Amino acid sequence: MSSPLHPDLLGLLGGCRHAPADDTPRLVLADWLEEHADASGLSSAADARARAELIRVQVELARPTLDTARTVQLRAAEARLLATRGPDWLGTLPRLYDAARRARGSAPATSFQPQASGNPWRFSRGLLTAELSQGELANANLCAWFGTPRGAWVEAALVGVSGLSGLAELTVPDALRPVIGLRVDLGGTQYGAGYRAERPEEVKGPKVQRLLLGDTFGLVRELTLHEPALNETALGLLARANVGGVRRLKVNGTLGADRAKALAAVPVTNLSGLDISGCGLGAPGFVRLVRSPHLARLVWLVAYRNPFGCEGASALAESPLAEGLRHVELQNCGIADRGGVALAESPLLARLHGPGLNLSINPLGNGFAKALAAGPFATNFTELVFRECAFGDAGAKALAGSPHLAHVTYLDLWSNRVGDSGAKALAGSDALRNVRDLNLRDNRITAKGAAALRAKYGDRAKV
Repeated sequence: MSSPLHPDLLGLLGGCRHAPADDTPRLVLADWLEEHADASGLSSAADARARAELIRVQVELARPTLDTARTVQLRAAEARLLATRGPDWLGTLPRLYDAARRARGSAPATSFQPQASGNPWRFSRGLLTAELSQGELANANLCAWFGTPRGAWVEAALVGVSGLSGLAELTVPDALRPVIGLRVDLGGTQYGAGYRAERPEEVKGPKVQRLLLGDTFGLVRELTLHEPALNETALGLLARANVGGVRRLKVNGTLGADRAKALAAVPVTNLSGLDISGCGLGAPGFVRLVRSPHLARLVWLVAYRNPFGCEGASALAESPLAEGLRHVELQNCGIADRGGVALAESPLLARLHGPGLNLSINPLGNGFAKALAAGPFATNFTELVFRECAFGDAGAKALAGSPHLAHVTYLDLWSNRVGDSGAKALAGSDALRNVRDLNLRDNRITAKGAAALRAKYGDRAKV
């Protein structure tokens, strides 16, 4: 590139790296590129606008949707942009990867193809993510690419590290430090030299303490905690560790109340995404986590298959997290009427990115359906998925009469308790006039109710 990137552009790219799970900095970046296309420092105004388009396309693609026609349209736009612009955006990176791997006697990187899964790089929500082995960190030419103007578009150069033993052997080139992100599994399965048996890594002892408190641990961006890293000793060490760089955290083990309390004390103050799905987390532990002051920057929370129920859902709806979260998954969490109403009435719903709202496999009941239908917060969503949510006729009638659901195109009430009166209300609804797909399978609807639905929606109704 002939001219340096605009300082404001560099600042916006840094903001995207600082909150990788948050769409907002990326969409702000896309707007800036559109408005300052001629002064961005990129090769051309057309290039700036293409970058902006890719950001918007991939941000939308990353959001769960059941609109297959729209997905096909977005995939076509993505493929066009990557085919026409991708080679220039990558520059010499593919060749440098090939040279580095051949020098080490490894198979070369796959030649650039749009969306090719075998490549050690990918465009994700408009920015580039690169995968590096520890051996490739020693290749000066490859690492130097990340300090170029093209390298400024890298969200992270991710290096998988095999537990703390791998961390101890790591040497990071200065050129990579602004973008490097270590991906560490703590307490995961280890393979030692000279034996074939698997064993979990022990997270204890003076050596572990030195590594956790050292500067290199500050480069960890993605951290997975396995069962051996969830005991009181290990979590106590993490509470003193250099975890300010961690942006994504996944818990792969059991979280009782005591462990959740200890995890809530770990100062992951820059955490952007948290995955605690299937951890057996009850209400006391979940309440501890959502009230932790260390999670103030959290925008992405995956917590499905945890039995925290109404108490946990209510605590989330009332917590400071409700101000910042943009993506939440709470399926199969035992949330009944009281917790569902708390969510429906919380501004949290207004801040979640659509298009879909999925609270399936929770016994939410008619109270939630009525609260959602009466409040204004459902207007963000075009797809409502409430499978196995104990909705009856009263809930179906509330949705059918809501003034806030005119934009809904997909309504999934599979396996609820809706009967003929609820079906007739849905069939007579003006509010749901834009529904293209209505799923009412496995309800209590007879042939009479099914006929009313098909008279209104035709093949769009699945009964």
